[in-house]
Amino acid sequence: MNAPDYGAYGFFLGIAPGIAYGLWNLSRVQRVVREAQRIARDHGEWLDIDSSPSIRFDYIFRPKHFSRPEDGVGVRLAKSRLLSIRRQAMRRHVASALFAAIGALLGVMAAVGVASGP
Repeated sequence: MNAPDYGAYGFFLGIAPGIAYGLWNLSRVQRVVREAQRIARDHGEWLDIDSSPSIRFDYIFRPKHFSRPEDGVGVRLAKSRLLSIRRQAMRRHVASALFAAIGALLGVMAAVGVASGP
């Protein structure tokens, strides 16, 4: 096996923890989305966060515009639940990207170091 093969293995082994952390964070966010949809449904309303790109854009980039005046009580409660986890979820996403980037770099460096020998 030559050095480029080791480098590829190191890359994928290094990036894996960051990707796993990101997927774990996505699953946590998805649980809260389902909870928010249940809250809206309990009030006889419907919340579909994926129905419109503008809703997702507002959630991510303009959280003050996420709740709208025409939203009913159930949808406002559901959206406030989603907003309550937004900052923490965004931090975890950024952290997972950093873990992946740093892990990939360290993994490649370690693998190439192992391949070059003592």
